[in-house]
Amino acid sequence: MIIQIPDLKNPPILQFPNSCVNCGKPKEETLSLSFDMSVQKKSQQVVMKISVPMCKVCAEKERSIAKVTLIPFLISGAIFGAIAFIPAFMFSPEGTTPDTAAFPYTFGGFVGLVVGVIFGSIVEAIVKTLSIPVYGKLVTKRPLTILGFFSNTDDLIGISAKFIKDREMIELQFENEEIASEFKKLNQSLIL
Repeated sequence: MIIQIPDLKNPPILQFPNSCVNCGKPKEETLSLSFDMSVQKKSQQVVMKISVPMCKVCAEKERSIAKVTLIPFLISGAIFGAIAFIPAFMFSPEGTTPDTAAFPYTFGGFVGLVVGVIFGSIVEAIVKTLSIPVYGKLVTKRPLTILGFFSNTDDLIGISAKFIKDREMIELQFENEEIASEFKKLNQSLIL
């Protein structure tokens, strides 16, 4: 569903039902999705905060989601990066001037970084796929860690949000259809 943002300096406050967006149990905690609106108001960046209701179990799952995203990416990336660094360092030509004397380290570091990012992302994608029974299918729609640095999306278990059309609209995807229909009723004036 698409939410219109009429004024970037005054983003709308979205209303959620008093139940967990993932499982529908009564609300016990609130987690936030935050979006930088890329405008300033009174010399401060405007941020659209979306307060999302969750039960304790789903909130703990969300906090532990780094176990299937960030941690596999970092560990496998570091291992494969180090493995790639060694031969790249050993077989690269040494510089002939003082300015190029450190070329083997630079080249080995570059190769290690590229290989680490690629293999870290592959391992992360595999671990995410295997974790669908625990975290739900929206976990696979989250961008890979490396791509998450460059995307305008934010995700929690049960809901995914991203900007579309130059921050004029935000698209929300709910995993729970009942919560989505209740949300639609509470925010009818903003939904396109």
